[in-house]
Amino acid sequence: MQNNTFSGLIIGQNVITVDRVSSTNDYFKDNLSKFKPQDEGSAILAVEQYAGKGQRGNMWITEPGKNIITSILVYPHFLKIDEQFALSCAICLGIMKWLKTKTKEIVQIKWPNDIYVNQKKISGLLIENSIKGTLIGSSVIGIGVNVNQTTFIDHPHITSLKSINDTAEEYDISSLANELYLFLDTEYKRLKNADQVQQLQEFNQHLFRKNETKTYKIADVEIKGKIIQVLPNGQLQVQINQEIKAFDLKEIKYVL
Repeated sequence: MQNNTFSGLIIGQNVITVDRVSSTNDYFKDNLSKFKPQDEGSAILAVEQYAGKGQRGNMWITEPGKNIITSILVYPHFLKIDEQFALSCAICLGIMKWLKTKTKEIVQIKWPNDIYVNQKKISGLLIENSIKGTLIGSSVIGIGVNVNQTTFIDHPHITSLKSINDTAEEYDISSLANELYLFLDTEYKRLKNADQVQQLQEFNQHLFRKNETKTYKIADVEIKGKIIQVLPNGQLQVQINQEIKAFDLKEIKYVL
């Protein structure tokens, strides 16, 4: 385990590097359940994660030492329960803006919280909140970014920095993670300063499949629809047969 501290930051001010962990999110949750105090913005960066979690109960599979596997602890007491998507929005923006500095390819946000490059997934996040009254007490933000891994068996719609940039270079994971924390820190501070409206506008500007007629699955039925925007509550607004409807995460599925 290695511990590095950087002043002036919220996110990334204290980075703990570990060799192997079941889940970086569980690391923080276990510590919080044992009432171990953790400074806001503390991050754990793992070389290997053997039981990572993604959205919809999926596993996040990653080769040891090849990718960014990190979780960050924040205390967004300024957000009400029904504003929790604003945190996801801010974090997605941070990842997207950072990735735009690493490649000239098209970087987009796929609702609700994946990052795509050239229509392939390169990053995902899972935020687990604890509630305190009507507010969010703490949030553990788990982020995976594919960096040096180039083989994704049975997953043709997944990519990595090394793949999209077609380079023989091996990226330094620790250095990239510290760069990423800076972008996340900027967006989190914007969120704290009540910049949610502008952040959502930016999110929608870079929304994957926006204004494109594509196939989606709703109640196990495939239909054609066109994404209009994401609403402040995190619902996806889709136009179907000239009617605009809003969907929660489990109500609609992309057909790739």
